[in-house]
Amino acid sequence: MKKSVLLGGALLALLVSGCDVISGVAGEFQPAALVEVTGALEGACVRLEAIKDNRTAGSWTGCTAPYTFRVDLPDGAYTLVGQAGRDGLVYQEGRTDATLKKGGRTGVALSRKRVNVQVTAAWLDPAQGGLAEAWMLPQEAAGVPTYADPPPASLNGRVLVAREVVAQGKATLSVPTGRDVAFRLVQGESEGVTRVSRLEADGKVVVP
Repeated sequence: MKKSVLLGGALLALLVSGCDVISGVAGEFQPAALVEVTGALEGACVRLEAIKDNRTAGSWTGCTAPYTFRVDLPDGAYTLVGQAGRDGLVYQEGRTDATLKKGGRTGVALSRKRVNVQVTAAWLDPAQGGLAEAWMLPQEAAGVPTYADPPPASLNGRVLVAREVVAQGKATLSVPTGRDVAFRLVQGESEGVTRVSRLEADGKVVVP
């Protein structure tokens, strides 16, 4: 299709046939690959990282859904890593190996990030069993499967997100990252609770 425009008093003819209209050079326009990060929590900021040969080839950030990024990298195989968080705390993550191609489209699905927390207490009898639990505020437990157990009076308003049997004086819980996470230990008639204001990495909690 031949299109004419008047520019500065001169008549300029542009040949439009699927080429880059800005440059007017046929075959020059090459769209970037599109990567959509799905499953992000409402209000989260999402970061996408492309890794090639154990090095970061590029990264992109967006704080408004939909989280679709134009990845302008050479065609090839990459590991795509997505993270979603708020106020510097990562709540979700996802990873996939993909072959990127200009004009192509792929996706990275997110799920709640979990960390391993060893829970123990000086008053635990290693010869006896018990229960270790993690309780979160409902808004912090979004997207997390929870137990139906009602909370004890000391943890009213929270939901149970992890539970394990205590063995030899300790238990390891797989807990979603989040703020104000409460850990509870029960052994016989004894009970203890402590809170972690910001849970973001593997670690150890000692319940008083």
